[in-house]
Amino acid sequence: MPFLPYDQNQSFLFPPHLNDWVTDDHPARVFSDLIDKLRIAGFKNAAIEGRPRYDTRMMLKVLLWAYANGIRASRKIEDRLHSDVVFMWLSGRQTPDFHTVCDFRQCNEVAIDRLFAEVIVLAKALGMPRLGLLALDGTKVRASAGVGSFKTVKGWRKALVEARQKVAEILAEAEAQDRADDAKYGCDKRGDELPEELRDAGARVARIEEVLATVDENTKESLKISSTDLDARFMHTQSGSMPAFNGQVVVTEDQFIVHADVTTEPIDRNQLAPALEGVERNTGAKPDQVVADAGYKSGPNLRLLEEAKVDGYLPETEERNIGKDKRNYPDSYGKTAFRYDQEHDCYICPAGQVLKPCTRKRVKTKCGGSEATVYKPPRGVCLVCPQRDQCTKVRTKAGRTITRDDYEEERLRMRAKLVTKEGRAIYAKRKCLVEPTIGQLSPGYVEETAGRSPPTYPGPH
Repeated sequence: MPFLPYDQNQSFLFPPHLNDWVTDDHPARVFSDLIDKLRIAGFKNAAIEGRPRYDTRMMLKVLLWAYANGIRASRKIEDRLHSDVVFMWLSGRQTPDFHTVCDFRQCNEVAIDRLFAEVIVLAKALGMPRLGLLALDGTKVRASAGVGSFKTVKGWRKALVEARQKVAEILAEAEAQDRADDAKYGCDKRGDELPEELRDAGARVARIEEVLATVDENTKESLKISSTDLDARFMHTQSGSMPAFNGQVVVTEDQFIVHADVTTEPIDRNQLAPALEGVERNTGAKPDQVVADAGYKSGPNLRLLEEAKVDGYLPETEERNIGKDKRNYPDSYGKTAFRYDQEHDCYICPAGQVLKPCTRKRVKTKCGGSEATVYKPPRGVCLVCPQRDQCTKVRTKAGRTITRDDYEEERLRMRAKLVTKEGRAIYAKRKCLVEPTIGQLSPGYVEETAGRSPPTYPGPH
């Protein structure tokens, strides 16, 4: 079997080109391009008499590439400039000695720390038909973020402090190692050492800073955020809790998609208004009717439909329970047994007692909130009422209370419409329109389109 000729004294017919030493897909090329595009104002070079200064970008590329690959000591960096083709390519075959490398770092510690974080962050980032009845629904789209990548805002803040301390320790150790080498080998002699990694700590600082930049002072410290997908949120699905997005789809009776969107809110309550706006923007027309499940129920949504003059159908319960009394105490008086007097703003109970407005009740939820007025009878009257057992289980002077929010009238009109034969028939179409459309979206389609803005024209599913 023949052998290739081997000669360490072989000369070149043509001089080699620096670009031939590093492959086109080598990470060092991306690293170099990033530094070429970053602002380097404010960097200083130590004053060296008798020769021109080295280019600042070249020094940064050599120094940061060394740190990113676990090389801390200046003498070790000088050795790589003579023996490592990637370092040779980054430096353009220039060979600053360890004194120059060390002096450059000492003159620019703060600026290098900032720029290194920017480089890491940037590097990680490179990776219609007619309108009649419309059906709206949301579906959870699995996010490409692992469960283990989530940490609370409080946890990320703690991790940032720890990571900053780690980087400070590493930079301080680099300084200490250079001084120790000077003492051990002499200021004008070379030496070698086994450095520890800087890359992980530096990248961690950059990523945590990016994570915390997405929150403000109103963000709950308990909110979970992923380090790999800042937009993903934990959501409850039929398969359990997982990192996901909430995909919104509006379809026509012909199952044409006329609006699509993706949100990080786990519930659908706030998605009706964006859906109506999206439909009108994409098609140039408003729908005649809209049906959506109980996930979209809210007073503001009911009022929105009435003000927009859209015939909407938003139930408060699952379809099979529309019109049924599902209260905890069905044998007791429900709210409908109390008559509201709009002129005097009070309720009249079945026994003829007046319940007047007393306080405002505020309920805050993860994706919104609501307010309602609490109506109460005079203290103690419920205790002596002959109909007490049919009305309330409360055995205190406070007695029975009734709550009423600012959207009670809209809610009553929606209930009345949904219990009619026509209303039930219209709402029943929902499950035959939007749910099959979502079901027919293959995983490949969802994965491909989840990260893109929806088209401005409708298309068949």
